[in-house]
Amino acid sequence: MSNGSPEGQHRHVARELLESAVPPSQLARRGFVLASLGFLAACASGGGSQSLARSSGSGTGSSRLPPGVWTSEGQLPPQRWAQPVTPVDRDVPPAVARATQPKRAVVRPEDKPPPVSAKYDGKIIARTQWTGFRPDPKEMNPLGSIRKITVHHTGNGPFTAQGVADVKEELQTVLRGERAMGHDDIAYHFIIDPAGRVWAGRDLRWQGSHVRNWKGLDNRTGNVGVMLLGNFERQKPSQAQLATLEKFVIKLQQQHKVPRQKVVAGRVSKEIGVFTHQQLSPTVCPGDNLQNVWERDIFKRLPRTV
Repeated sequence: MSNGSPEGQHRHVARELLESAVPPSQLARRGFVLASLGFLAACASGGGSQSLARSSGSGTGSSRLPPGVWTSEGQLPPQRWAQPVTPVDRDVPPAVARATQPKRAVVRPEDKPPPVSAKYDGKIIARTQWTGFRPDPKEMNPLGSIRKITVHHTGNGPFTAQGVADVKEELQTVLRGERAMGHDDIAYHFIIDPAGRVWAGRDLRWQGSHVRNWKGLDNRTGNVGVMLLGNFERQKPSQAQLATLEKFVIKLQQQHKVPRQKVVAGRVSKEIGVFTHQQLSPTVCPGDNLQNVWERDIFKRLPRTV
């Protein structure tokens, strides 16, 4: 007879499993029960959430679960990770232990944040990689000949995630927000994430809704919107974002023959050139932490003529 503790129950089920001849289907079901009781035993022996925190390696207790399975706060992480690992019982032969061990969580390549690199590879990730939504062409206005490039930030909460899955979710959030405001599509033609990747947004055939017309100035016709994910009033853009921004804007200048800026009658013309949002209409966009580095460094390195 086993005692009433979870550890005693765990050993009792293991012995019963060994002593009885059961078909494979029954073996799998009992293996699941064994794994569950092993998980309860781990919880009971350590004393709740504090034990879980220690077992994840955040404290000084013994390590009973591999790192990454539990958060440092002792809480369950997202569902795909929630697979308790059964402590090895010396009384259980290796073959039975393998049969009853739960499968380890699978880490997909897109779940791993890529290394931050200052090298822009020149690629643009297709829009279809993050959304299947297509705006109605009848509701869109043609972009026309490109003569301006405007730099933005998202301006919502800070965003620093580099994982592909996180960025896709953020882009979908931006799109939903734009749609809720009555826009026909995401406002921007291109988006740069914290890892320095460039994502396609609104099709270049159509005007964006990233800048409003101001005091008789047409800011939408021929204006390409480039947005960096993040709120640069509250955070700093990553070095990868800044490096990509510079190289990508230069690429757009060369492709569409857009000069850095054009001076007419001693004044900078707002009809053609490369600008930040706040240089075309009243706004704090793209935030002081981007505006300052733009004026101090990036803008000065853009080609004057192309």
